[in-house]
Amino acid sequence: MKTIILVGGGHSHLHCIKKHIHNLNDHVKWTLISPSRYQYYSGMFSGYTEGLYTLEETRIDLEKLCEEAGCEFVESSVLSIDPDQQHLLTDKGDIFTYDVVSFDIGSRNDSMEIKGLNEHNLLIKPNYRFPEQIKKLHNSRKTVFIGGGAASIEMALSLRAWKLENDFTEHTVTVVHSSPLIEKAGSFSSNKINGVALSRGVELHEGRVEKVDETHVYTDNGASIEYEEVIFLGGPKAPPLFGSSALPTDRNGFLLVNSYLQSVEYPNVFGAGDCATLKDFPDTSKNGVTAVRQGPVLWKNLNGAASEGKIFPFEPQKRYLAIMSIGNKNGFLTYGSFSLVSRWAWQLKNWIDVRFMGKYGT
Repeated sequence: MKTIILVGGGHSHLHCIKKHIHNLNDHVKWTLISPSRYQYYSGMFSGYTEGLYTLEETRIDLEKLCEEAGCEFVESSVLSIDPDQQHLLTDKGDIFTYDVVSFDIGSRNDSMEIKGLNEHNLLIKPNYRFPEQIKKLHNSRKTVFIGGGAASIEMALSLRAWKLENDFTEHTVTVVHSSPLIEKAGSFSSNKINGVALSRGVELHEGRVEKVDETHVYTDNGASIEYEEVIFLGGPKAPPLFGSSALPTDRNGFLLVNSYLQSVEYPNVFGAGDCATLKDFPDTSKNGVTAVRQGPVLWKNLNGAASEGKIFPFEPQKRYLAIMSIGNKNGFLTYGSFSLVSRWAWQLKNWIDVRFMGKYGT
């Protein structure tokens, strides 16, 4: 019997487990290893922050899903990989042997480049930390988000909406960014989201953060911004797991995979979602859209690898629809360089998110 181990409960692995329900194979054993029984859906992080969703609506019960799919569920963190011996070591001291292994463990929200950040940064990844950390953001009178991308500005706007709805009008929410907001969406969209943020009371500071101490964030242009909670959302950072293994990574420490989502040196090792970089398409966005689209390809290729059958390439999209929740059930929709603000955009996002969660038992 062959053994396929899935490490992490990310979007692509969720698809594989769900497919397994209707495609049972007595010749292959599937195991999911994840540090928490629950996988929290990143698409609803902002809505939960604003109070639009309950905790139950944002999470998937991995143990229950695995039981339904006939997969073994192991609640542990993988600490190291030996790709030559095909072993995984967990934080509980258990060693698992695999024929095929896949990693979909997400990324980190921290940065080694900012002095003092690690001691003070509010970590929401791995995402099982998310619920307890949001309580801290709700209580924080002065919150600083570091980063100008979609994740940072969406969370800032959602938190600001929650503050206003709950009469914490004196609480400040600040975004510090070194480049234009959502720069990849183009100048038109960047200027538009800039206006949205300011109109809703989010404070914007342009500058590169150099240092964080117990009370202040310091930028390269001399600004000193007081905070009670600071959170780095300046782009995904590689999980430490791959840096301590023999698996090839890109220069930033992400697992390096080919177009078939295989490690470039170990064909029985796969990677998907934020934790992996496509060698031939290194600029592919590390977001939920990419991870969801990789799921069907990963499912086919894991089965193909286990049976020495056919595998298929993943082709990234050049453009894709993205919707941010910006508070009060309004959405900010972008597609290429096009963008708009509307309630129906949020309604579309809500429909997509609720539909996604409905697939996995919520």
